[in-house]
Amino acid sequence: MNATPAPDSPPSPYERAVPGTPVPHPPGPESVPRQKEAARAPERPGGTTVDLLDLLDHPDTRTAAQAAAVENLLRCWVRENDLAAPHDGTLRIELPASGAALLVPVHHWSPSGWHRFGLPLLAGAPEQAPPVDAVTVAALLARQTAPGTPAADPGRPAPPDGPPAAPGGPGPRCPDSPAGEGADLVGRVADSVRRTAVFIRDRREHPADPADHFLAAEQALLLGHPLHPTPKGREGLSDEEGRLYSPELRGSFPLHWMAVAPSVLASDSAWTERGRPVSAEQLTMRLAGPGLSLPDGCAAVLPLHPWQMREVRHRPGTAALLDAGLLQDLGPHGTPWHPTSSVRTVYRSGAPAMLKLSLGLRITNSRRENLRKELHRGTEVHRLLRGGLFEQWRSVHPGFDIVRDPSWLAVDGPDGNP
Repeated sequence: MNATPAPDSPPSPYERAVPGTPVPHPPGPESVPRQKEAARAPERPGGTTVDLLDLLDHPDTRTAAQAAAVENLLRCWVRENDLAAPHDGTLRIELPASGAALLVPVHHWSPSGWHRFGLPLLAGAPEQAPPVDAVTVAALLARQTAPGTPAADPGRPAPPDGPPAAPGGPGPRCPDSPAGEGADLVGRVADSVRRTAVFIRDRREHPADPADHFLAAEQALLLGHPLHPTPKGREGLSDEEGRLYSPELRGSFPLHWMAVAPSVLASDSAWTERGRPVSAEQLTMRLAGPGLSLPDGCAAVLPLHPWQMREVRHRPGTAALLDAGLLQDLGPHGTPWHPTSSVRTVYRSGAPAMLKLSLGLRITNSRRENLRKELHRGTEVHRLLRGGLFEQWRSVHPGFDIVRDPSWLAVDGPDGNP
């Protein structure tokens, strides 16, 4: 649990830009903000230069999602291979494992790695050939990083004239990656692109933000992290569940509650109010709100994400605790909570705390289940900061702060292990 942030001023737009397609009538100004109205694109190899609009603003949401995904993949490749900026506006990425190369229009080269790219073309493709989509880019890059693949000259500027120059000879070999990882990446990229298209379409149809500025900011990250290959990947989440549990779709839901017997309850709290300690058990009871009673013989109520409850009830350890009466299922209860940009952390306006829930979904590329060591670290960090360290930092760096996790509850097995 961490403290709910105070209200803030309205968030500034999440601005982006790169040229994309010939200028159409742009979608509503609230859709996916851009840095500038239009730009002159570099000449396509063998083609002409035209006025272009940022592809992220393309009227077709699938095209916008594809463009965002391709840029993310290319940024990651550039960073991982430490590629230099091209001299002529076109980055050439050699892919010897596939006998191919990508020609990538570079619209902006960023010192921080937030480069802006146009859609790539396969070197030597006919003039009328379409650009390469995100799934194909992912497959090509994944093949290039397969075990034992030579990483020959992974990227360099395209020659100004004539046919592409031959690669500069074999380079170091790529680190080995587990078998099947490439296919897994391709599947996760496809999932992320599909969900991103849904998010963009929904936001264009419903552009108005909620009155709560913090919540509006958490729901505004439609494209996700610009340096992650699958920023909106959520394997295991159905479309119906996605509507409820996705911040980008402004979902909300009541939490599922369990009652926990004292013999299997684990908790710690560094939370204080007016100098007095507040236990995690007191906090969760307060957050549950009226109408939820603690059964006899139980020490605390534990909030769970509804998806996680459906998942864990079938695990042998959880089933055994339920059968023994050490856990009691109290069902869904209370005012709905809103998922924040992390998906697993939930927020309710006016609540004294946010809740970082365990969630076994594969979000981006990790299953977000809280580890016991992470729970202990949260309270210890809070105690360190409260003991004077925060004031020392603030005196030197007034704008610096750390998100606190000062309180937690969890369930042990009958043997005392997490």
